[in-house]
Amino acid sequence: MATRILYVITKANWGGAQRYVYDLATSARDAGFEVAVAYGSSGELAERLQDAGIETFHIAGLGRDINVFSDIYSFFSLLNIIRSFKPRVVHSNSSKIGGIGALAARLTRIPKIIFTAHAWAFNEERQWYQKVSIALLAWLTVMLSKRTVVVSEAMRRQMIHAPFVRNKIKVIQNGTRIYDFLKKAEARNALIALHPSLSASDATQDMWVGSVAELHPVKGLSYAIEAIRELVKKYPALRYLIMSDGQLRTTLEAQIVKLGLEQNVFLLGYVREAPRYEKAFDLFVLPSLSEAFGISILEAGLAGVPTIATCVGGIPEIITHDETGLLVPAKNTLALASAIDSLLQDNELRTRLGTALERHVRNKFTLEQTVRQTFALY
Repeated sequence: MATRILYVITKANWGGAQRYVYDLATSARDAGFEVAVAYGSSGELAERLQDAGIETFHIAGLGRDINVFSDIYSFFSLLNIIRSFKPRVVHSNSSKIGGIGALAARLTRIPKIIFTAHAWAFNEERQWYQKVSIALLAWLTVMLSKRTVVVSEAMRRQMIHAPFVRNKIKVIQNGTRIYDFLKKAEARNALIALHPSLSASDATQDMWVGSVAELHPVKGLSYAIEAIRELVKKYPALRYLIMSDGQLRTTLEAQIVKLGLEQNVFLLGYVREAPRYEKAFDLFVLPSLSEAFGISILEAGLAGVPTIATCVGGIPEIITHDETGLLVPAKNTLALASAIDSLLQDNELRTRLGTALERHVRNKFTLEQTVRQTFALY
């Protein structure tokens, strides 16, 4: 009988953690495992899994925010799923479900309990007492799990000195699948067709800067918008496109209007298979305040797009400054604007950095190596 694996995740939308679960689940199915995925709030991940023929379960009551009564309800819902599916491996993803999943797996005596921490929530800007509470919960989750996967050395360093966890944590960096990228002109025309507000742009001449990042405070997108305000004085036709959606949409829209950047900054919302369009960009920007690893950098790298990112978290494990990209301090608008300017005016530098990053990603950060190392834990 094939080994049964139950992947568990809080939200079934389509972000980095969800792509990770989808890639592992489909790869495990193809490798001969019996696979199912349990999730809380529904979304594109659930749809893609169902299209791929992978069994899914809905965890009743599970949401991202802490709610004692709902969380107790979702805990018993997950217990029933585990008892029904009878997995040998329970692999939880994201902070919220990590603790609930590990406890439920412990109580049902699952032999292999894996938790992947895609980020430490205590790195977000919060009150000190909230950070302490979240760090304690993260430690308890690691303790309840048999093995914890972290996606960068930076994440391991933040947890490794906690009591009793040194031998429980393993670094497995994210890899990315290969996309069928659209060529530059094709990608630009496709984005203009999807978002007519871009039609005033000269798709052959204007410089396009891009980001693919959730509209969330931790992504630092407001700093990039501020940088664009400085740059349009020199480059009036500069375009900055942000693909994705999130809780800050209204706030960022107000910032764009306040700064008079309606013809320069465009919030494109969620774009399905967004990486396929990244050759539309002359350069890619990830201005995060905290970043566990930075899978969007890998995707931009595969497209050969030169990248500027903040020197936080696991990003320096992908980008070496002035070799495979440019690194700038977080929250530093002037440094970010200066780095963008240096690439906008130097085509040779853009080509060198884009080519180097593409080679680096293709050689080191493959989906195959991520899958192989993760399956070894099962």
